[in-house]
Amino acid sequence: MLITDVRETLQRCVDYHGHFCAGQSLGVRIAKKGLELAMPEKVKDLIVFIENDRCIADAVLIATGTRLGRRNLKYVDYGRMAATFINLKEDVAWRVSLKPRDSSDDSGEDAKERVLTVPDEELLCWKKVKVSLKPEELPGKPLRIVQCAKCGEKVFDGKDLADPATGVGPLCRACLLGAYYEEAD
Repeated sequence: MLITDVRETLQRCVDYHGHFCAGQSLGVRIAKKGLELAMPEKVKDLIVFIENDRCIADAVLIATGTRLGRRNLKYVDYGRMAATFINLKEDVAWRVSLKPRDSSDDSGEDAKERVLTVPDEELLCWKKVKVSLKPEELPGKPLRIVQCAKCGEKVFDGKDLADPATGVGPLCRACLLGAYYEEAD
């Protein structure tokens, strides 16, 4: 599972994303390096954590073949230009990020093209990391499904909680911690 043709991969990413931008170029380069380091044989051996919800997320998704719905693409909201690539079969993980540098020259067509040709060492940082995954976080059928004691909705994969003050549970995170939405009239 390697990216052998950066431009062909980039074109698939642009087609999916809807336009060519520096985020697409960066996402392809991050994915390329991550796959080279983690060396998964098949997409089923791979889990990728993406650290922002910007353009690079679409590029990493397409370039690696991972998907949220398949549970092999995970999103953590750090707002950083980085991704971690886990080879489940080999139990090895690598985090690849954009190298810290002056970002004043990061706009325009030149930047989008430059990102495709700059050597890895000038563009990216990478380090071996350890990611502890619980069995219920892995791809496959849900290992546990419970019903929220407050709203009655099903909660999958150990995402339920108990109220620390009362011990009441299982509760979905929205009922215990507050939802991102509120009911409209």
